[in-house]
Amino acid sequence: MPITQEELKTITDTVGPQTAQLIDSKLKEYDAKAKKFAEDVVKEKGVVTEEAFKEFKTASDSAINQIKEAAVKQGTTLEELAIKVTDKVAGTKSISQVLEEDKEELRKIYQQKNGQKTYMVQTNSAGKMVMRPFDDTSENKTTGLHATVDNIPAGAVASIAQALDSATLLRVGQGSPIQSQYRNTPWLFDLCNTINASFNGGMSFAMWYDELPKVGSSQITAEGATKALVQYLYKLQSATYKKEAALVGFTQEFQMDFAQLESDIMGKARIDVINRVNSAILPNIIAAATAYSTGADFQGGDPVPTPNDFDALAAMAAQVDDATFGAIANVALMSTFKKYRTGVLKNTQGSYLNPPAVLNNLSFVGNPDMADDDVIVGDLKQYNIILRGGLIVRVGYNGTDFAENKYSAVLEQFYFDYISTIRKPAIVKGPDFATVKAAIAA
Repeated sequence: MPITQEELKTITDTVGPQTAQLIDSKLKEYDAKAKKFAEDVVKEKGVVTEEAFKEFKTASDSAINQIKEAAVKQGTTLEELAIKVTDKVAGTKSISQVLEEDKEELRKIYQQKNGQKTYMVQTNSAGKMVMRPFDDTSENKTTGLHATVDNIPAGAVASIAQALDSATLLRVGQGSPIQSQYRNTPWLFDLCNTINASFNGGMSFAMWYDELPKVGSSQITAEGATKALVQYLYKLQSATYKKEAALVGFTQEFQMDFAQLESDIMGKARIDVINRVNSAILPNIIAAATAYSTGADFQGGDPVPTPNDFDALAAMAAQVDDATFGAIANVALMSTFKKYRTGVLKNTQGSYLNPPAVLNNLSFVGNPDMADDDVIVGDLKQYNIILRGGLIVRVGYNGTDFAENKYSAVLEQFYFDYISTIRKPAIVKGPDFATVKAAIAA
């Protein structure tokens, strides 16, 4: 016997649509089996007796009613349980009832202008709004939203956690972009006379002749008189090469898991070796430069009143010009801050000053490798840098590398740097602005 729509609605309201549909499906299946049974009996015997039909109907009705009653009873039991649980949590008193009961306590809070009382408003099983006192310090709040952090809501724990070991965590970042440190550049290479020479072309040393002051001089000679003897002298000079090198080691695990970092390290090592060559040459240029010594000549009996940085640069450029018979200075080396400070010089009215025309040939070059007030002016093309071959990279095993699953990389740059003694006057050091300004001041 199929379940009626009214009965289905009752079961649905009691136990929910899914359970009701399951019961209805089972009853229809049972009814279909009953009909088939009757058809089989008729087919076999040709007729069903009244007694057999009544017996079958009674048994069928009894089974169906038992299923219906069990479903309704179970649904009622579940509903009653839900009501009891919901009402216990939500409470049964209306908002007005709770406020009326707590009016004295609320009055005290109002009069004292201090304190608070917390309530929770919910809908109970009957669909009515109810309210109850709520203690947010003692409520169990361990159940919360699915979140990646704790305390959503307060007291709840994150729905996902990790137990990755430290080695795995390191490898999680593979492929992330690399933010590199700021690095200096081989800035001196462009300013000096830099030459790339063959590695195996016999450059075991650099050699050159310095011309020494000649002995004797030409003279006006009378007819028939002996001419003046003149002798030119030379001195053979040499410089040996230097080697800037670095050793970088890797484990096999690092090479396998951090190929991106390995490549970056090798690239940075190449840059740093070349930059270190540049940094090692700067002290040699400073040591070889000629100290400023022509303050009195620059004054010419007329001291410079309140000299500024432009005056100091002009005085140093004048010494270069004078010592080299017109080989004009082309660069002024100073610290980065000094370059910018010189660029904002002002007159007594606060107007910015432009460098005087006599300094038009000078390029102001600032770099952090120069000390704060240090200054060099001159023709740096007279200083020679010879790179013997390019940067050499050797990869192999060092010591116990093979036994320890490691390998090493060596980076080397061979180079010469020197200046002829007779070319040193083309580069003048202050050594600083303060010293030069004091030498030309009144």
